[in-house]
Amino acid sequence: MKIFSKWLMAVVMASLILFPAARAEEKRPADKEPATEVEFLAKAISCDIAEVKLAERAMKQASNKDVQEFARKMKEDHTKHRDALLERAKVLKIGVVEGLEKEHQERMDRLSKLEGAEFDREYMRFMVEGHEKALRMYESWSKKSSDKELGELVNRTIPTVKEHLEQARQLHNKLKS
Repeated sequence: MKIFSKWLMAVVMASLILFPAARAEEKRPADKEPATEVEFLAKAISCDIAEVKLAERAMKQASNKDVQEFARKMKEDHTKHRDALLERAKVLKIGVVEGLEKEHQERMDRLSKLEGAEFDREYMRFMVEGHEKALRMYESWSKKSSDKELGELVNRTIPTVKEHLEQARQLHNKLKS
Protein backbone atom coordinates (compact mmCIF):
# COMPACT_ATOMS: atom_id res chain seq x y z
CA MET A 1 0.00 0.00 0.00
CA LYS A 2 2.89 2.35 0.80
CA ILE A 3 4.33 1.80 -2.69
CA PHE A 4 0.95 2.55 -4.23
CA SER A 5 0.63 5.82 -2.29
CA LYS A 6 4.13 6.90 -3.39
CA TRP A 7 3.25 6.03 -6.97
CA LEU A 8 0.01 7.95 -6.68
CA MET A 9 1.91 10.95 -5.32
CA ALA A 10 4.27 10.73 -8.30
CA VAL A 11 1.34 10.59 -10.72
CA VAL A 12 -0.29 13.60 -9.04
CA MET A 13 2.99 15.52 -9.22
CA ALA A 14 3.28 14.59 -12.88
CA SER A 15 -0.11 16.15 -13.54
CA LEU A 16 1.03 19.50 -12.11
CA ILE A 17 2.92 20.63 -15.17
CA LEU A 18 4.16 24.18 -14.97
CA PHE A 19 4.57 25.50 -18.47
CA PRO A 20 7.71 27.57 -17.74
CA ALA A 21 9.46 24.49 -16.34
CA ALA A 22 8.43 22.39 -19.32
CA ARG A 23 9.49 25.06 -21.83
CA ALA A 24 12.84 25.55 -20.10
CA GLU A 25 13.51 21.82 -20.26
CA GLU A 26 12.48 21.62 -23.93
CA LYS A 27 14.87 24.41 -24.97
CA ARG A 28 17.94 22.89 -23.34
CA PRO A 29 19.66 20.00 -25.08
CA ALA A 30 19.94 16.84 -22.97
CA ASP A 31 23.68 17.29 -22.37
CA LYS A 32 23.43 20.94 -21.25
CA GLU A 33 23.73 21.60 -17.56
CA PRO A 34 20.55 22.94 -15.96
CA ALA A 35 20.62 26.73 -15.61
CA THR A 36 17.97 27.11 -12.91
CA GLU A 37 16.79 25.19 -9.88
CA VAL A 38 13.58 24.36 -11.74
CA GLU A 39 15.63 22.86 -14.57
CA PHE A 40 17.88 21.06 -12.10
CA LEU A 41 14.93 19.47 -10.30
CA ALA A 42 13.31 18.47 -13.58
CA LYS A 43 16.56 16.93 -14.86
CA ALA A 44 17.40 15.17 -11.58
CA ILE A 45 13.89 13.71 -11.25
CA SER A 46 13.96 12.62 -14.89
CA CYS A 47 17.30 10.87 -14.34
CA ASP A 48 16.00 9.11 -11.22
CA ILE A 49 12.91 7.92 -13.09
CA ALA A 50 15.12 6.56 -15.87
CA GLU A 51 17.42 4.84 -13.36
CA VAL A 52 14.44 3.11 -11.75
CA LYS A 53 12.98 1.97 -15.07
CA LEU A 54 16.35 0.76 -16.37
CA ALA A 55 16.97 -1.05 -13.08
CA GLU A 56 13.58 -2.77 -13.26
CA ARG A 57 14.44 -4.03 -16.73
CA ALA A 58 17.89 -5.18 -15.59
CA MET A 59 16.45 -6.99 -12.57
CA LYS A 60 14.38 -9.08 -14.99
CA GLN A 61 16.66 -9.29 -18.01
CA ALA A 62 20.25 -9.36 -16.72
CA SER A 63 21.99 -12.73 -16.81
CA ASN A 64 24.71 -11.85 -14.30
CA LYS A 65 23.75 -12.05 -10.61
CA ASP A 66 26.03 -9.09 -9.75
CA VAL A 67 24.28 -6.97 -12.39
CA GLN A 68 20.89 -8.00 -11.00
CA GLU A 69 21.98 -7.06 -7.47
CA PHE A 70 23.39 -3.74 -8.68
CA ALA A 71 20.08 -3.05 -10.45
CA ARG A 72 18.15 -3.85 -7.25
CA LYS A 73 20.29 -1.31 -5.37
CA MET A 74 19.79 1.28 -8.13
CA LYS A 75 16.03 0.85 -7.98
CA GLU A 76 15.97 1.20 -4.21
CA ASP A 77 18.34 4.18 -3.97
CA HIS A 78 16.94 6.10 -6.95
CA THR A 79 13.34 5.57 -5.81
CA LYS A 80 14.18 7.12 -2.44
CA HIS A 81 16.05 9.97 -4.09
CA ARG A 82 13.27 10.62 -6.61
CA ASP A 83 10.76 10.82 -3.77
CA ALA A 84 12.95 13.33 -1.90
CA LEU A 85 13.28 15.45 -5.03
CA LEU A 86 9.53 15.29 -5.65
CA GLU A 87 8.91 16.47 -2.10
CA ARG A 88 11.30 19.40 -2.61
CA ALA A 89 9.59 20.26 -5.90
CA LYS A 90 6.22 20.15 -4.14
CA VAL A 91 7.44 22.51 -1.39
CA LEU A 92 8.83 24.88 -4.02
CA LYS A 93 5.53 24.56 -5.95
CA ILE A 94 7.31 23.26 -9.03
CA GLY A 95 5.45 20.82 -11.22
CA VAL A 96 7.41 18.15 -13.03
CA VAL A 97 6.61 15.76 -15.81
CA GLU A 98 7.32 12.12 -15.04
CA GLY A 99 8.45 10.30 -18.11
CA LEU A 100 11.56 9.37 -19.99
CA GLU A 101 13.55 12.00 -21.85
CA LYS A 102 14.52 11.11 -25.41
CA GLU A 103 18.03 9.99 -24.39
CA HIS A 104 16.68 7.70 -21.67
CA GLN A 105 13.99 6.26 -23.93
CA GLU A 106 16.62 5.48 -26.55
CA ARG A 107 18.65 3.63 -23.91
CA MET A 108 15.60 1.69 -22.82
CA ASP A 109 14.82 0.77 -26.43
CA ARG A 110 18.42 -0.32 -27.02
CA LEU A 111 18.43 -2.52 -23.93
CA SER A 112 15.12 -4.12 -24.86
CA LYS A 113 16.79 -5.59 -27.95
CA LEU A 114 19.69 -7.19 -26.06
CA GLU A 115 20.04 -10.42 -24.12
CA GLY A 116 22.50 -12.19 -21.85
CA ALA A 117 26.04 -10.88 -21.44
CA GLU A 118 25.48 -8.28 -24.15
CA PHE A 119 22.60 -6.80 -22.13
CA ASP A 120 24.69 -6.86 -18.96
CA ARG A 121 27.63 -5.02 -20.54
CA GLU A 122 25.43 -2.38 -22.18
CA TYR A 123 23.40 -1.77 -19.01
CA MET A 124 26.58 -1.31 -17.01
CA ARG A 125 28.03 0.99 -19.69
CA PHE A 126 24.90 3.11 -19.40
CA MET A 127 25.27 3.13 -15.62
CA VAL A 128 28.85 4.39 -15.82
CA GLU A 129 27.98 7.12 -18.34
CA GLY A 130 24.85 8.20 -16.48
CA HIS A 131 26.52 8.39 -13.09
CA GLU A 132 29.48 10.33 -14.52
CA LYS A 133 27.04 12.93 -15.89
CA ALA A 134 25.04 12.95 -12.66
CA LEU A 135 28.16 13.47 -10.56
CA ARG A 136 29.21 16.48 -12.65
CA MET A 137 25.72 17.97 -12.39
CA TYR A 138 25.43 17.42 -8.64
CA GLU A 139 28.90 18.75 -7.90
CA SER A 140 28.10 21.86 -9.92
CA TRP A 141 24.74 22.37 -8.18
CA SER A 142 26.25 21.85 -4.75
CA LYS A 143 27.84 25.28 -5.28
CA LYS A 144 24.96 26.96 -7.15
CA SER A 145 21.76 26.18 -5.29
CA SER A 146 20.17 29.20 -3.63
CA ASP A 147 17.56 27.00 -1.93
CA LYS A 148 19.19 25.82 1.31
CA GLU A 149 17.23 22.55 1.61
CA LEU A 150 17.82 21.65 -2.03
CA GLY A 151 21.52 22.40 -1.59
CA GLU A 152 21.65 20.11 1.45
CA LEU A 153 19.88 17.36 -0.49
CA VAL A 154 22.37 17.76 -3.34
CA ASN A 155 25.32 17.56 -0.94
CA ARG A 156 23.90 14.46 0.76
CA THR A 157 23.46 12.83 -2.65
CA ILE A 158 27.01 13.29 -3.96
CA PRO A 159 28.59 10.46 -1.89
CA THR A 160 25.90 8.04 -3.08
CA VAL A 161 26.43 9.01 -6.72
CA LYS A 162 30.18 8.50 -6.27
CA GLU A 163 29.55 5.09 -4.70
CA HIS A 164 27.21 4.07 -7.54
CA LEU A 165 29.75 5.25 -10.12
CA GLU A 166 32.59 3.28 -8.52
CA GLN A 167 30.46 0.13 -8.30
CA ALA A 168 29.31 0.57 -11.90
CA ARG A 169 32.89 1.01 -13.14
CA GLN A 170 34.10 -2.05 -11.28
CA LEU A 171 31.28 -4.24 -12.53
CA HIS A 172 31.55 -2.88 -16.08
CA ASN A 173 35.30 -3.61 -16.13
CA LYS A 174 34.69 -7.11 -14.75
CA LEU A 175 32.15 -7.81 -17.52
CA LYS A 176 34.52 -6.56 -20.26
CA SER A 177 37.25 -9.05 -19.31
